[in-house]
Amino acid sequence: MLPRASKPKIDRHWEVLCEQIGHRTAGTAGESQAADYIEKELHRLGMDQVERQEFEFPNASSSGCTLKVSKTGGKRATRPVRSVRPRTYGSSTPGKSVRGPLAYLQSGLPLDFKQPLKGKIGLLIGAFALADKRVQRRAMQSGLKALLCVDMRVPFAWPTSIGAAPQWMDGFTMPSAGISYLDAIELVEQLPLQAELAIRSKFFPSVSQNIIAEIKGSQHPDEVIVVSGHHDCVEENVGADDNGSGVIFVLELARIFAKSRPRRTIRLVSYGVEERLSVGSYLYMRSLTKRQHRQIKFVINADSISSTVGTDVLRVTGTPPMEELARRVWKSQQHPAEISAKVHAYSDHFPLNIVGTPSISLGRPGIEGGGCWQLHSPHDTVEHVSAAVLARNIDTSAEFIKRVANAKKLPFARRIEPKLAHEVATIARDVYYHPWSPERFNYDR
Repeated sequence: MLPRASKPKIDRHWEVLCEQIGHRTAGTAGESQAADYIEKELHRLGMDQVERQEFEFPNASSSGCTLKVSKTGGKRATRPVRSVRPRTYGSSTPGKSVRGPLAYLQSGLPLDFKQPLKGKIGLLIGAFALADKRVQRRAMQSGLKALLCVDMRVPFAWPTSIGAAPQWMDGFTMPSAGISYLDAIELVEQLPLQAELAIRSKFFPSVSQNIIAEIKGSQHPDEVIVVSGHHDCVEENVGADDNGSGVIFVLELARIFAKSRPRRTIRLVSYGVEERLSVGSYLYMRSLTKRQHRQIKFVINADSISSTVGTDVLRVTGTPPMEELARRVWKSQQHPAEISAKVHAYSDHFPLNIVGTPSISLGRPGIEGGGCWQLHSPHDTVEHVSAAVLARNIDTSAEFIKRVANAKKLPFARRIEPKLAHEVATIARDVYYHPWSPERFNYDR
């Protein structure tokens, strides 16, 4: 019988991560302090091996971002838009600011860019639109001075950090910022408007870290189950759910299995720089040999699984037997969850999907379509997470891991069914832009 998740220990981890350490943005002292804490906890639990894998990555920060608007015909843009935030890896505005008429681009389809845009500031709905190099080219060739973006997963009035991957924005020199969904609606309804945007950004190399520990398998040590989460968060919050919950998931599962000797190896990983498109996980995957890739039989990754309001979901990227086992385990634990065969690219399991490793991605969305209501906003705090919710996710996942780790024969193949594998390959090519390395980033934009 395995130990159960401990709510007092869960609350203690949240206290350290979110109150004592606080902000854990990639490359900062807070992220490093979180890694120190995780490493110390894993040593304390007596893991067979604990490794700190440091890596360099392209970092970005901003010393200021303002947006002002006025009705067309006014003398200057005077009304501030308070929700504006610089887009990660977005370039600075030339001079102090750029000014121009505001142009609504909808979602950035080709015909949206056929309107006269020279000298204007565009407003684009869709947080991931600039991941598409075709949209970037349309914007750069349109004559726009700058671009405002909206994260349509978060349809609220509060500010939200819009993340980006370094490879998405490298070479895209147009200043870009994010605003809230409701501010965007208000601006579009008030057109025509003049806008003035000011951004001060800089780019520089930083160091982050993955923390890796193992419980060695007693019979099949070269068959590995990866349990993962990430310890960085966005600048807007202390990341109680995203992804303090994932860190606690890893630490509590380490404690639960620490005194057992499963047949297969359980590898526990907390990644850095997830909020820049899983940089730590991607570089970890790149550090492994093909043989080491094949040794990883599946990965279970937790990202934002503790929101008080939400529905537990499992996205299974593997085979029907893997999905069926998940259904049986969650049912046996009387744990309601939405379980589906699906590719989910935006968390730390995905780089291992690229090299053929099946996965279960755990989440807890609270908005129809898969979003989290507090995503990347100041509301991702300990007041809006639940130790009971997190403990239930940990306990059910522990039962699934136990069945796989201790089975005489693996209950499913290390394989991703062809339709899902094709989708993984397409996303890897069109979104992750493999191969990629920090050394090729242009820091002098």
